[in-house]
Amino acid sequence: MIVEKIRVGWIKIEESLTTWLLLLLVGLVFMEVVVRAFGSPTTWSVGLAQLVFIWVIFLGANQALRNHAHVGVDAINYFLKPKLRLITEMIMNVLMILFLFFLIYYGSDMVISSTGRLITGTSIPYWTVTLAIPIGSVLMLLTTLGQIWGKWRRMQGKVE
Repeated sequence: MIVEKIRVGWIKIEESLTTWLLLLLVGLVFMEVVVRAFGSPTTWSVGLAQLVFIWVIFLGANQALRNHAHVGVDAINYFLKPKLRLITEMIMNVLMILFLFFLIYYGSDMVISSTGRLITGTSIPYWTVTLAIPIGSVLMLLTTLGQIWGKWRRMQGKVE
């Protein structure tokens, strides 16, 4: 019960944060277009937009994963019996977990290797950009594990 409340609370926070970051991204890009049109480009807005953009990508990817909104090929699954379909989906989830471990490992390496570097035109460390990769991947890993758990329970006849 408490775990479900934490999960629902996290989802609300993640969705709100993604929405606000997306609005900030649009505002930054729009502002830069306007100031460039008047001949006064900034040095910091592109770097800051890059920071916001990568976080929107990874937070949004987790939301798409949670809502089964990623592009997929389900033509084969369509013809499978429900239990075999669940097994196939679980195998795909395991493959996704392996890929996410790859992203977590190499994303963490990117964070470490980008220390000492700053986002152009700012005093913000560049590792704040690359940190989105391992954190977003951990979030997607948790989502995928939750999906496997739900499929496992359905296979056992314990519908949620």
